[in-house]
Amino acid sequence: MKKVAFITDSGSGKSIAEIEALGCYSVPLQLMADKDSYKEFETISYDEVYEILGEHKVMTTSLPAIADIEQLFSQLKEKGYTDIFAVPICSGLSGTINAMHTAANSLELGFDYFDSGTTAVIQLYLLKLAKSLHEKGIDFPQIKEKLMEVVDHANTVLIPDDLMHLARGGRLSSTSAVIGNLIKIKPVLEVNLKTKGRIEVLQKLRTFKRAFQYVIDEMAEEIKDASDHYHIVVAHVDAVEKGQDVLATLKAKFPQATTEFIDLVPTVSCHTGLGCIALQYFKKVD
Repeated sequence: MKKVAFITDSGSGKSIAEIEALGCYSVPLQLMADKDSYKEFETISYDEVYEILGEHKVMTTSLPAIADIEQLFSQLKEKGYTDIFAVPICSGLSGTINAMHTAANSLELGFDYFDSGTTAVIQLYLLKLAKSLHEKGIDFPQIKEKLMEVVDHANTVLIPDDLMHLARGGRLSSTSAVIGNLIKIKPVLEVNLKTKGRIEVLQKLRTFKRAFQYVIDEMAEEIKDASDHYHIVVAHVDAVEKGQDVLATLKAKFPQATTEFIDLVPTVSCHTGLGCIALQYFKKVD
């Protein structure tokens, strides 16, 4: 008889212990700065990430250590698990899915996964939904259909504040960053199934106010009059006050939606820099 372990990574915004409290398992993604390497939520905190970003250092990310994945899967096999169902950070941002697949094959564990096209709260919601549906006796093809229903009505949007940080990370030329800062350009970025899980530019607008209004209009087009079926997340990168203002506006615009306010996961914030505001919204599915 099959025994399935539900697996994710720290892109979910949770530590190993927090995920285990949900009856699931996780491995930490890696963050690098200078010659130092950290395990997300295990050996580095949000405040420490903000401190590094404040020093204008370039931070990079990497998939979980292969040894960590292999060790976890070996332990799961010893516990009697026969199969893995993974909901990791999307393949457009990381090679985690392939690494997990390889580890599962080497240990002769069955492996299946769902690529969400994004990360953070949506990733966590999908993990919990998959486990809940499995416990109700629903088979995995149907579970994946339900998960797809969520991501078909979901988006992750980012509005970076520090264009020079984007330049330091190679995502923007220094000249464009300087000019953009002078004329207050705010790029609106998105990551979803449409972008194949990669961070891409959706729009470029002058001032944060205009960029945010553009995002609200896009959200309204998706949500329409069904806000009671949606969950909205506001995430910030050491920008609590600005983030809370954004949250208040969204609560007024979509009063029936459930909302959440968090720090943006470091695996994304290290690319966007300090001051970034991110929004996630998705349709809740029973």
